[in-house]
Amino acid sequence: MTADSIIFEQMKLSERADVLAFLHATYPDTPRQSDPDFWDWHYLDHLNCEAGKIPVWLAKSEGRIVGQLATVPVELNVGERAAPAIWIIDLMVDPEFRRRGIMKKLVLEANKDYAYMLGSATRKQHSAALLTSVGWSVFSEIPRFHKLLFPGAAAKQLARSRPLRAAADIAFAPFRPRSKKIAKIGGEIRAVESIDYSFDELWSESRSQWGCSISRSSKYLNWQFTRQPGKRFDVLGYYENDKLLGYAVMFFRRASDTGVVDKAAISDICYHPDHAKETVDALLAAALQLAIERRAGGLVTDTIDALLHERLRHFGFWRVKSGLELMAIGPGNHELLYDARHWHLTRGDSDISIFEHPNL
Repeated sequence: MTADSIIFEQMKLSERADVLAFLHATYPDTPRQSDPDFWDWHYLDHLNCEAGKIPVWLAKSEGRIVGQLATVPVELNVGERAAPAIWIIDLMVDPEFRRRGIMKKLVLEANKDYAYMLGSATRKQHSAALLTSVGWSVFSEIPRFHKLLFPGAAAKQLARSRPLRAAADIAFAPFRPRSKKIAKIGGEIRAVESIDYSFDELWSESRSQWGCSISRSSKYLNWQFTRQPGKRFDVLGYYENDKLLGYAVMFFRRASDTGVVDKAAISDICYHPDHAKETVDALLAAALQLAIERRAGGLVTDTIDALLHERLRHFGFWRVKSGLELMAIGPGNHELLYDARHWHLTRGDSDISIFEHPNL
């Protein structure tokens, strides 16, 4: 059977049960993929989903689902233009139907509705080569930065033994940031209880400093960081005279059976162009302080942003091997779109944050 005999079309809501069954069979070891609540949040509750248009494209053979392209709709800013776009988070074909051009046709089908498309992949994944064959550009690594805080929690072998864990953490104490060194810088750090209109104001005044970015409205942030099933995020805001100048969203992994949290992440960070360095420093200092208070083994983040890279290094974060690469396709402004120097990107913009294991 060739791809010509397979039907490619956007998913209909009536096919929800069949899609969940396909995902359950395809991802037996990651039940979150086929969890109904997670799926509904992901594909039905998203504010950028048009009524009746689910951001999933299917390949079907004689009524049976044999492949899917699942995405997150976003608003992509390229220069002064804001355009609807999709971020590919899952591109899968049933093993029995591979090597028949199905993946490529799924991508081309979605591209009919969205001129701008984004995605990430590793060099080992087949999808990168497939996407470049239909006009995509792979133009940047997505750097990962890590700071070790409590080696006894970060290392599984040590975490299992309380005496070894304590010894490792005591030995590392001279290298751990101290409160005085990471105290907030000017302004005021607050734990954000509600993502409100102040976040819209921040984004409106901040977006122009980057040539390429994904919009961060309060509705979008609430969808991702307040309503995501099974997860709790901590939001830290940096304020001067009650004006929000930046925020950082943090995610702490669920504690192990021994009560150890091996890792925390900065899922998203955004800052105002006025006093940008001071704002970023205050947010990174607060994120480190919270991670230390909760005794997380380490703090990690993935980002493309020149200022963030500089300040992360200043705070002692090391760039570690990630392997993730940023890919895109679009009809214009390629000098911005395909140049990482113009981008602001975080874990929250991609599927990294979405597919982290629940912590509740």
